[in-house]
Amino acid sequence: MKQRSVTIHHPVGIRSLAVSFPSTIRTNDYWLAKYPQLAKVEPRRARQQRHSPTSDTFTNNGLDIWSQAVAPYLADPFRGNVERRVLGADESALTLEVRAAREALTAANLAPTEVELAIASSLFSEQITPGHATYLAQQLELHCPAWNLESTCSSALVALQNACALVQAGAYRNVLVIVSQIGSQAVAEEDTLSRSMGDGAGAFVVSYLQPQQGILGMKIVPTTSTCGAYSYELVADAQGKPRICTRTGENASALAETAVDFVRTCCKGAVAAANLTLDRIDFFAFNAPTAWYTSVCARALDIPPERTIDLYPRYANIGSVLPLANLYHAAQEGKIRENDLVLVYTNGAAATAAATVMRWGDVALGAAPTPPIDVTHTNLVLWHDSNLDRDNRLVVSNEKLVGLSRETLLATKSAQRHQILQSYVLEWLAHSLQLPLTQLNPQQSLVSLLDSLLAVALKSRIESDLAVRVPMEKFIGNNTIAHLAEFVLYQLALTDLVTSKPIVATEGNEKREQLSI
Repeated sequence: MKQRSVTIHHPVGIRSLAVSFPSTIRTNDYWLAKYPQLAKVEPRRARQQRHSPTSDTFTNNGLDIWSQAVAPYLADPFRGNVERRVLGADESALTLEVRAAREALTAANLAPTEVELAIASSLFSEQITPGHATYLAQQLELHCPAWNLESTCSSALVALQNACALVQAGAYRNVLVIVSQIGSQAVAEEDTLSRSMGDGAGAFVVSYLQPQQGILGMKIVPTTSTCGAYSYELVADAQGKPRICTRTGENASALAETAVDFVRTCCKGAVAAANLTLDRIDFFAFNAPTAWYTSVCARALDIPPERTIDLYPRYANIGSVLPLANLYHAAQEGKIRENDLVLVYTNGAAATAAATVMRWGDVALGAAPTPPIDVTHTNLVLWHDSNLDRDNRLVVSNEKLVGLSRETLLATKSAQRHQILQSYVLEWLAHSLQLPLTQLNPQQSLVSLLDSLLAVALKSRIESDLAVRVPMEKFIGNNTIAHLAEFVLYQLALTDLVTSKPIVATEGNEKREQLSI
């Protein structure tokens, strides 16, 4: 079904905005103390690898953009993570949400009785319940309907769309939206995914604004192609309480394969709905569930770095709270001023991708969160220096990794192909992990070398170079480098087994196909 962009005609938008984070700031030292082997891996320093564009500069292709942005982080065991906020013993999703909501109401100079609707989205809450909406209404002493809404990392923008539509329709005047994500409790600590997950909450009030301000256009599309990117399981925690455990799924590579298409579709659709063009936008706020995601979005839209903000080193992946944190800090730091045109983009796996264009109003802000420990301005703009050349084009490291094409492999003798393919994988691993080849061998288990990011990166590289599909299951379990090479060769043999070419039949003028094996 064709997706329709939505144009907003009345001055409705964000009146106030607040964020709330736990008091505990967890740095990488937490994992280094528990897993000393991580300290033995020396991360590659991306800023030492600046160079002019050469033949290894990638094209504007979506997967190329993603792969190139990821490259500086592959040898870093923390994948660009620096700090993340995590719940303390006396904190919960509900306490963060209540604090953010109260600050948003105070900033808007609204009493709880003036709120006519509350919309809540609580992702990975410690409580296995349908949602927090009614509990929030109770604690905030609201006397209005309270709904639960969920669209993974796009929940805030989907809630904003609903709130604006209802205010425009005259059903309500003031709508309070509260979102939270408690990512630190949604993954197993020994899973490398845990290093990227943070906790937080945010809230905003939607009301009528001054003429020409507020939401101007939106574009929301389904992300069904990323179904299966993550898997979810109900488990018991150390105290025996049930909780959701998130793991990388079989379709994780879809996140990389579709990222650029989604950001282009949504952002171009939103500016078109607002009767604008991308060059008119003053500031872009992209969600950043990974250290390189802002870079991917900026490159996809050809946006200069100074028109964006990247809070990933400060908060890591805080899911649906990301767009609110981006807007809050951008406004607080003066990157967004009243009447600026702002574009916000989010991408929720197995849910929706969304972009919103708004003219920023006189938005009142809640109290500022606790400053970071190790994150400096240099950290926040590191990707600008490491991934862009002086012409604002993305570049990779000086080290040239020789690829392997399907044609080259099939042109060699069949007896040599397995060895060639093994060497290809070994060289990729040595390059990505910054290890000498002597430390790798074909009998090593892939799971001992690859986390979910590296598995997706290797999968994408093989599929791009050799034009063959490889399921994620081949990169996990007991599979070795040799097993992977055998599987790829088998798949190539299957697809190349039967070739077809037209020949003229010996009888009559009828053309037939000759099948050769």
